[in-house]
Amino acid sequence: MASVETFWEAGHKITGHDVDGSLSLGYRRFRAFFGTSPLVCVVAWDIMSMTRPTTSRPKHLLWALLLLKRYSVEDVNAALTGVSEKTFRKWSHIFINLLADMPVLCWEDRFRSAPRDASTFISLDGTDFKIMEPSDFDPKWWSHKFNGPGLRYEVGICIRTGDIVWAHGGLPCGEWPDLRLARNAIIAALRPGEKIIADRGYNDQNFFEVPNGNADLQKKQILARHETVNKRIKQFCCLNFRFRHSLHLHPRFFHAVVNLTQLMNQNGKPLYSVNF
Repeated sequence: MASVETFWEAGHKITGHDVDGSLSLGYRRFRAFFGTSPLVCVVAWDIMSMTRPTTSRPKHLLWALLLLKRYSVEDVNAALTGVSEKTFRKWSHIFINLLADMPVLCWEDRFRSAPRDASTFISLDGTDFKIMEPSDFDPKWWSHKFNGPGLRYEVGICIRTGDIVWAHGGLPCGEWPDLRLARNAIIAALRPGEKIIADRGYNDQNFFEVPNGNADLQKKQILARHETVNKRIKQFCCLNFRFRHSLHLHPRFFHAVVNLTQLMNQNGKPLYSVNF
């Protein structure tokens, strides 16, 4: 059975940190290499207990985290882990898929701590990620946020708990504005009369509540907190740098990172609360 100490020691074989040295430096270095804590590694490892290969080892999960967090080229990853590029690629991709498939997000959790008469439970925001420019230029890929090709996703957060309860997308930015992406899935998942707090990109009063001037300070605070989640997701370099793998893999990397971010929310790094 893997423990926090198991991942601490296996991780620092890669980072080069003395496991008996400074704890604060050790945790900073662990997070810098793997994007999360040894505790979250244990939680994820246990969640995957029935799905991971019987020959897998904790180090293989760390290889996946190393790729997600640092997003280095394969020869660097192979050098850091002391294996061939082929072996690193095999195990890191196995575990990225396992991380992406973890049953971590729960749509029904949006109701937690909500008063009985509430009709607004989540905030929603679209976020864009850079990709390599397709060989034939097509404006459907273009993101106005960074003036380049990208994929767009949306993330939904429970207003009262800060938990991530929704993640959807992986579609061309230029072809899928925020409102169209929302109409593609999340609107159909709402209960009758339920609304979502979002920014002005979601111009549909039937389903969205948009801040309107200084009178809506609470809603602005909720959306400001949402940006904190976007930043936590993009601290993983695979979603901050330009994605160089095949496009069909991008959703797998994205959902792996979102699941890890939610596990971190639940295990030591919760979002700050807002009044609503």
